[in-house]
Parts: sequence; structure tokens; C-alpha cells
Amino acid sequence: MTTIPRDFPQDLPPRPEPTTWRERNCPGFRGCWHFSWEAYNLHAADKAILARRVCMITTLGVRTALSILGVFFRAYSGSIGGMVVGSILAVLGFLFVAWCLARIGEAQGTRKVFGANVGRWHFDIFLFASALIHIGILVGIFTGMGSTGFFISWYGMWILISAVAWITSWTPEQPNTYV
Repeated sequence: MTTIPRDFPQDLPPRPEPTTWRERNCPGFRGCWHFSWEAYNLHAADKAILARRVCMITTLGVRTALSILGVFFRAYSGSIGGMVVGSILAVLGFLFVAWCLARIGEAQGTRKVFGANVGRWHFDIFLFASALIHIGILVGIFTGMGSTGFFISWYGMWILISAVAWITSWTPEQPNTYV
């Protein structure tokens, strides 16, 4: 029988908390695909939040309507392959833009972009302008907007929405404390 030496530590350090595979292998990873559908809930006490959410729903609704119109046009023209691909891209586009708009709608704090502070007010202006531009695209489709103008505005807004959502994923700036 062996005896325990006297210099063996009796108080061991605490075991680390259980972690997930991602936390161990990707430290500092900012999850980017998480959002709540509550970001689109219209039952808000604050009028600014309600206006923000109405703009988000308008943008998402117009993009969805235009995607559905595109799928119907491809089906009507007999392009079955284009209709299948268009349907898949419409669903993926809906989910991606819904995630991006939810990120923009839920952003708090200010971010430093090209040396300028961008905050909640700027994100609200972007959401309002985005809704207006999408309504303009929808009206333009029925009043003679050419396919080049449609594609430039459609994909341009896709890129802008993605870029602003990416900016909202940045860590907000800490206010100066002067202490």
C-alpha cells in the first residue's frame, strides 16, 4: 500500500466549465446566424421601434414579392430550370435578408466606420431608405423600369443590406469615461 506524500496538494484548482466544440476550437468566434423572429414583432410600445420594424417588414415583403414575380415569369416563359433555381434562390434570399434586417433592427450602440460614429439613428435612416427604394423598385417594374435598372438596384440593395448587417456585427464602441 502506498502512502500519499505530504507535499501533494490537497486543494486542487477548480475544473474548467464545460464548453462546446466551437468554443474550444474557435475562441472569440462571433456567432453570426443567430437572430430572433421577435425582431419583426409589431407589438412594440416605442414608436421608433415600431417604425423600424414596419420598414424591415416592408423591405422584406417587397423583396419576397419581387422574387415570387420572377419565379412566375420564369414559369410562364417555360424555363423550368430557371424556375427551380429561382425558387431556391428566393428562399435563400428571403432567409438571408431577413437575418440581415433583423441584425440591423436590433443593433445597439455606435460603431466607428471610416472614422465616423454610426449609431441607431443611422441604422433607422438606412432601414427607412431601404423600404422606400424597394417600394420604388416595385413601382418601377410596372411602370417601365428596364431590366438593367432592376438588376443594378436589386443587387445593389442586396450588397448594401449585407454590408450594413456586417457593420452591426462589429463590437460597439465604448463611451469615453474621462476618469
